[in-house]
Amino acid sequence: MKKLLLIISILALVLLPIGCANVEEMIKNAIEQALAELRADYTIEVGGTEGLNFTGRYVVVTAAYHPETWVAFSSDSYDVSGNVSKEYTVEDAILVGGMFQKLSAGEEMLTVTIWRGAVGNGTLVDSANTTQPFGAVLVTAIRE
Repeated sequence: MKKLLLIISILALVLLPIGCANVEEMIKNAIEQALAELRADYTIEVGGTEGLNFTGRYVVVTAAYHPETWVAFSSDSYDVSGNVSKEYTVEDAILVGGMFQKLSAGEEMLTVTIWRGAVGNGTLVDSANTTQPFGAVLVTAIRE
């Protein structure tokens, strides 16, 4: 994110005063390129003790070029629940985060991982687990 803001600032300070005919197009291209480097596909994997009930919410943040504000951010959140094992796939996100909770007072294991790409074929970004009664975990992923 810092890289994107630095690129925008440099372009605005250097190119706008010299009256370059395609300044807006150059800024747009630079922003889109920087955003493309920040985007990734992610998979959230909820696992642990087979049959364990869980509930959770994950948030997906995306960004795109906008001609008036230069960058427009948006976020969507998804409430999920079920029995482990589950996978949730996210495309073209700049940030993904989630909190998941056991729906059991027992010592079953709840494990949540975020992969950049597909489970097993991608890069493990974050993971957390709990065996606490009604325990919760928080996982996040951002491409740097």
